[in-house]
Amino acid sequence: MTREKNEEPRCKQRTYHLNKRRAYVKNQDSVFQAISEITEISNNPRLRFKSKMDAILGVVVSCFNTEQASLMVMKSANTLEVVSSIKPGLVGIRQTLDHDSPSSWVVKNKKVFYSKDPGSDTMFQKRFEHYKKDAYLLAPVMCNNKVLGVLSITEKMDSDRFTRHDQEMLLSIAGNVISALENNRLAESLKKKRRALNESNRHLKKLEKLRTELFNMLIHDLKGPISEVIANLDILSYIIDKKHLEYVEQAQSGCDILYRMIADLLDIARMEEGNMSIIEEKMTPDAFIHESVSHLSGLARKKSIIVLKPDNSDKEVEFSADKGLLIRVIHNLLINAIHHSPNRERIKVGYETSDPGHIRFFISDNGPGIAKEFQNSIFEKFVQLQKKKDGRRYTTGLGLTYCKMAVELHGGSIWVDSDGKKGSCFSFTLPLSVSE
Repeated sequence: MTREKNEEPRCKQRTYHLNKRRAYVKNQDSVFQAISEITEISNNPRLRFKSKMDAILGVVVSCFNTEQASLMVMKSANTLEVVSSIKPGLVGIRQTLDHDSPSSWVVKNKKVFYSKDPGSDTMFQKRFEHYKKDAYLLAPVMCNNKVLGVLSITEKMDSDRFTRHDQEMLLSIAGNVISALENNRLAESLKKKRRALNESNRHLKKLEKLRTELFNMLIHDLKGPISEVIANLDILSYIIDKKHLEYVEQAQSGCDILYRMIADLLDIARMEEGNMSIIEEKMTPDAFIHESVSHLSGLARKKSIIVLKPDNSDKEVEFSADKGLLIRVIHNLLINAIHHSPNRERIKVGYETSDPGHIRFFISDNGPGIAKEFQNSIFEKFVQLQKKKDGRRYTTGLGLTYCKMAVELHGGSIWVDSDGKKGSCFSFTLPLSVSE
């Protein structure tokens, strides 16, 4: 009889622990289920931020069996705002951290706050009258030890209390709200940056338009005065004393270079804007080279440079191109060769048709050469390069840029071959017909 009496308390104790274990497992399953649902909601790209917060709050209410819940988010360093609540009228309400409230306490202390009897709570005695029950629980939503918001629950539908396990559960669930808040923060930050970038782009486009219009106007207006200077120098060359003629010729040479620079600037701007059209005409390579070189014979003669023209060329070969554009390509390349060649050196101008359907023109000199690392850059606009070993500076200006764009406008390509020590050979290929 005594043994049976001793067994009864033990049996009750085992049942109690078993029920407690089952309750714990059930609560853990509820937490895992809640976290899984919150993660799925947070990662749903079709839901807006408000819809995500409302859905997450619905999961929290279901998990803790409460009637009321709300989520506040830090809107500034000192302000909390209700972004979601079971009571819609609370959404949008803001509260500073200076305010004496449980949510402010949670942010400042980064801890869970639980009150089971607000009437006897010495910390926060004020409570809204619409609450029917006393117990309420708040947990911080944190990331990297920084509070992003506060999650609160109240009005539990069974017993009016939250256990220690409930507090741990709410803190665990609050940690999984971070992804939704961070995604929204990143999205808002991205929107702000996109707006700022669009505004900057609009401002830059406006400035670029003004710059282009001013640039074109100045360059176009410069052609008039330069043309007058050239014309008057030409007249002066016939009437001036021979001992002073060389000064006039030097001025004419400088004006010619300046005029070509202005023409290059205008044409580069037109080609960049897609407003340059090709006036196609048929010609032979021999006639084209002879005409191109004849314009610069005076400049070459001053430095005693001999220009070798092709002797045994194929008279039957013809190609179609814009003669005016390509003559200036030859001029720019030939002027560079003349300027960089020592006196009494030879510059060779020629062509070949070994590639079917294409023709290659070339200008080679015995100047100082161009280093390998600069052979692509010299065709870029406004580039100045300096070779550190010997101190030589390679200044391209716009001549080579014009050459590249004019050749590519014809569907061709341009390049330079040089060992970087002595001599350069500039080549450009063109299709025999631009329209092919």
